[in-house]
Amino acid sequence: MHAPVLCVWIFSGILAASAPQSPAPETVTLKGKVLTLADALAARGLALAADPEPSGKEVVLLGEDGTITPILSDETSRALFMDSRLRNRKAQIVGRRYSGVPFIQVVTIQVEHEGRLRSPEYFCDVCTISVLYPQICPCCQGPMEFRMKPDSP
Repeated sequence: MHAPVLCVWIFSGILAASAPQSPAPETVTLKGKVLTLADALAARGLALAADPEPSGKEVVLLGEDGTITPILSDETSRALFMDSRLRNRKAQIVGRRYSGVPFIQVVTIQVEHEGRLRSPEYFCDVCTISVLYPQICPCCQGPMEFRMKPDSP
């Protein structure tokens, strides 16, 4: 009666021991311009016949060294995909790079504004709520203003 329980325990222990371990991501800081993939390919002068619709929606960082790094779309990077005002200007991305994955997962983004790097936000003056991407205010359902975060004191 106890033998099957013991076998299951041993079997699950073997599975746990043989499960592949993911290496920790590397935190990197990349500088360049945030562009659509189509614009980055054109800026590099590459004569690739990419399908214009998907490549016009994919957002990448064209690095200062000419490297094209695709950006993983998630809550932190969503504004780069939704708001064209954040593209085609100098940018600095702090992100996570996973081994074997070409995408970068954005942790923070700063874009050039009035000659310096600033963090964009969408702000509700009524509720004093700041969010990462364009949307209606989650509190009052009113409009949110695009702005650069004020400098810290």
